[in-house]
Amino acid sequence: MVKPVKAVDDRTDSRQSLSLPDYGFLYFDHLKAEFESVPAARMDPEVRAISDEILRKREDRSLRWPDLYTFDLMLSRLLPPERLPRRAWSLRSRYRDVAGLKEYEAYLASKPPDLADITKEQVLRADIEYLLGELYLRYTIGPVGEGIRDRISKRVTTVILIGVGVILVVALINAVGVVQTHSVALAIALFVGAMGGLLSLQQRYQSVLRDGDPIDNTAQLMQNWPRIFLPAINGAIFAVVLYLLIAAGLVSGDIFPNIGVSPKDSNGTEGTVLLDFLKLAKPVSSADFAKLLVWSFVAGFAERFVPDTLTRFASRREAANKSES
Repeated sequence: MVKPVKAVDDRTDSRQSLSLPDYGFLYFDHLKAEFESVPAARMDPEVRAISDEILRKREDRSLRWPDLYTFDLMLSRLLPPERLPRRAWSLRSRYRDVAGLKEYEAYLASKPPDLADITKEQVLRADIEYLLGELYLRYTIGPVGEGIRDRISKRVTTVILIGVGVILVVALINAVGVVQTHSVALAIALFVGAMGGLLSLQQRYQSVLRDGDPIDNTAQLMQNWPRIFLPAINGAIFAVVLYLLIAAGLVSGDIFPNIGVSPKDSNGTEGTVLLDFLKLAKPVSSADFAKLLVWSFVAGFAERFVPDTLTRFASRREAANKSES
């Protein structure tokens, strides 16, 4: 006797109640054709009642992922023993593609049943049900995570476009001679650092659902996505700090820009106050300005670059103090 499969609760959360996409209906039709080949003698009345209800939902296109999972699970329980190895092999292949190699290797490390040993029918059926559960968990939650990532991408893209627009406006103003670029070099570095932070965030979110527990990953996306502008703020701050480190000569070399105050801009004064520094400190050439933009972007994109640089300075200072004492 085939174990009965409980019907899906109609009070399922609305996020999981979304209708299947078109490819989901195509996959269901494939399962339906296989289900119709099962002898009627293998079905008890409860299984038949559940299948009729799911087929009715197919007709009015109200199927949900949980319905498809129920139908797939029910079909796997109706398969004869000789078809179980092929079914398990197919599901393992799909699980590897959906969950990723890391999760699949962990699954193999749990020593799943040997496909060649059809004498352990119950163990093989249990493995098939486990794989179905993992697959449909990702099928159901995946669209939710994708929706969150789409919203994040749209907001990040909007902010990046605004930032690029600001930079282009400043460049245009400088080109027509209204204001000199060197008076706003620090502001441009700030914007570019913020753009680097946003792009770094966007790349991280592109892969956040690939590994680990899909429920936990999606929950973290839903809880953390309002904070998406924190990397932009951090990137801007890091770019400004790096600008000051370069201007102070604490970070130098051929790959870094040369930032200074030219004699013609200093008006013969010795030393500068903060306002004079902000107005007059600038990359001394076009190549130095390009280097500044690159390193400002790196400061925002590589979150640990500036903090690690400051940590190295602190470590050297501590070592120097110890040697003096």
